[in-house]
This record gives sequence, C-alpha cells and structure tokens, in this order.
Amino acid sequence: MAAKPSLAVAIVDTDLHVLARQALLHSMRLMEAQGLPFSQVLIYSDRPELWPGLPVIPVPTLRSITEYNLLITRELAGHLSADHVLVIQYDGFVLNADQFSPHFLHYDYIGAPWPNYPDNEVGNGGFSWRSRRLVHAVAQLDYPDPTEAEDLFICRTMRPVLEQAGCRFAPKAIAQHFSVEFPAVPFPTFGFHGIFHLPSVYREAPDFLLDHLSDRIVRSRSGYLLPGLDAVAPAAAQRLRERLARLTAADGASPPISPAAAPASSPESPR
Repeated sequence: MAAKPSLAVAIVDTDLHVLARQALLHSMRLMEAQGLPFSQVLIYSDRPELWPGLPVIPVPTLRSITEYNLLITRELAGHLSADHVLVIQYDGFVLNADQFSPHFLHYDYIGAPWPNYPDNEVGNGGFSWRSRRLVHAVAQLDYPDPTEAEDLFICRTMRPVLEQAGCRFAPKAIAQHFSVEFPAVPFPTFGFHGIFHLPSVYREAPDFLLDHLSDRIVRSRSGYLLPGLDAVAPAAAQRLRERLARLTAADGASPPISPAAAPASSPESPR
C-alpha cells in the first residue's frame, strides 16, 4: 500500500503576528480534528517569541512585497520536506476542514480563481495548495521582476513552463471548492483568502480582530473591512473608523477612499 501523502503548512508574517498565529492554530486544530494533521509546520517570522511552542524560521522584517515574493519562491524550497504544503496568511486559512477533498492530491497548485482573467484564472496564492515538485520547480526559475506577485508569476507568467515540467494546475471547479476570494460563492469551501472576509470569519470576536490589526493595515485596508463590520458588528466598525481618523489626523492626510469592490489579485503590501 502506498504511503499516505504528507502535508505541511507554511505562513510568512512580520506584521500581524497575533492574527497570523491565530490563523495557523485554527487551521491546525481543524485539520487535526479531521484526521489530517500537518506533518511539518513552517513559520517565517521576525518575532519568534510571539509564536510560543511553535517552530520559527527567523527572517528579517519584510519591507516590501518583493521580499515576500522572493521568500516564498526561493526560501520555501529549502525547508519543505512534505509532499504538499498549504500556504496560509492572516487573512487566508482553513474554514471547513470537512471540505478537504482527496482530489486536491492530484494537483501541484490550487488557489481560488481570479475573476478578471479569461484563462489561467487559477489561482490566488494567499491560501494555496502547492506540491513539493512545484515548489522546487519554481525555485529554479528565473524571476526577473520580483515586484510581480508571486502567484501571478507562478500561475500566469510561468504556468506553461511549469506545465511542461509536469506540474498540474487544478481546474476552476476544483479551485472553487478549495478556496474563495472574490466573488463569494453559495457553497462551503475548504478555505478562503481576502481581508474583506475577516469580519464574517471573526463575527464572534470582532474586537480580537480589531485589537490586533497593525496601524499599516488600518491605514491601507480599512475600506475592505468596514462594509463587513457594518453588517455583522456595527460597534466594531465605529471603533475602526475612530482609529482610522486618529491615524489620519496624526499623518496630516485626508481619509483614504473606501474601495468600491474587493480586489481580484494579490495584495500589494508585505506580510
């Protein structure tokens, strides 16, 4: 009988440590309860002391999305020993472990579909499934412009090259079951990605969410949080508006304009 494939989980965060740790622990608990424990945990952080009881690979504080892209595409290959890795973030993690499908094991990359591309629309990297084969293949690629989001680089720019190397990208139907980013879907998914989902995910603990948002996120991403908070936790939404106003006043700037819709590709800020 063939050995059961092993699964790792990886997270990179040097800004929202508490929320990132919560995302990891939540994902680990759900998978363990489903009989699908992670055989390897890969945490890349600049603050090992904020991850008590967990193994941390120390990294410098990330200052740009370029540094995040290079870490994921270069460093992960040097540490990954499991057959597959689930890449998660503070705003993208396991929601429904009972939606895990053995079909995921047939693919080298799965991520939520992007709605703004007519082809090669799979998949978003913030919550993604990657095989060791793909991770190592990506590490060997020339990455001439690491300002390009790593998921776009893998899933669009270099997808033909990776497919020629034998890597399989999940079809849209599998990707929709695996994760949701934008737009919402009317069925449960294994996981999600997108800060605009967090008010719903933390609907029972909105103050915990707000208490652990960094000033950077409040300044730059409040517009994605406020519609959801207004719907599920109006008092928390008011708290966020007041904090944003204080930061804006301290900066001497005008309040940021709320985005009209959720983003359909990777965020532009480091983790």
